[in-house]
Amino acid sequence: MLLVAIGILGVKMGNYSTPIAVAFQKAVGEWGYVLVIAGMLISILGVAFASSFNTPALIASLATEHSMLPSWIGKKNKHDAAWVAILFSAVISSILITQSYPFLVSCIVLASFVQYVSFILAVIKFKHTNEFPNHGFKLPGGYTIPILALMISCYMVTNFTWKTILVGVVVGVLAAVTYFFIEKDEKAEQKHQQYLAKMRKK
Repeated sequence: MLLVAIGILGVKMGNYSTPIAVAFQKAVGEWGYVLVIAGMLISILGVAFASSFNTPALIASLATEHSMLPSWIGKKNKHDAAWVAILFSAVISSILITQSYPFLVSCIVLASFVQYVSFILAVIKFKHTNEFPNHGFKLPGGYTIPILALMISCYMVTNFTWKTILVGVVVGVLAAVTYFFIEKDEKAEQKHQQYLAKMRKK
């Protein structure tokens, strides 16, 4: 779809905030633009509706089951609804909904970027420490691929606006603070270390 849009709009593609819709409009007429925008809105509504249920449940789970957030965040009412988590997600959503669509999209991209960078750093760390030994597939080139991926990711940061980066920094600081609330399960940790020791002997 993106290739078709590039073929239709060419170098002018960057001038439009909704290039796919504009490309379809030029190809089939005004109704094509309306169709793409309507489909996009329905898709966004579906994701938002599902997230309104999933997000509070996930937040409550992090507090009650994984001890990664303060326990009071997982409090439930008589209907078994995590009301604190619901209020928390509602406040955050109310703040975000006041922002522009391109900014919210850039925040989503930044969230994905953070996940990729954490995976890259994990690959480098575990390859160095051999904490999770792999007796099957081994990444060719040693550290070359993860380092190249990390360099490309760092370059991508330069394309974010200062506002998006600021949001990422704030979220990162809050995540670092919540780390101190994590309660380690000593039995689970001991079992995990025994498993790793057994893997290293193979």
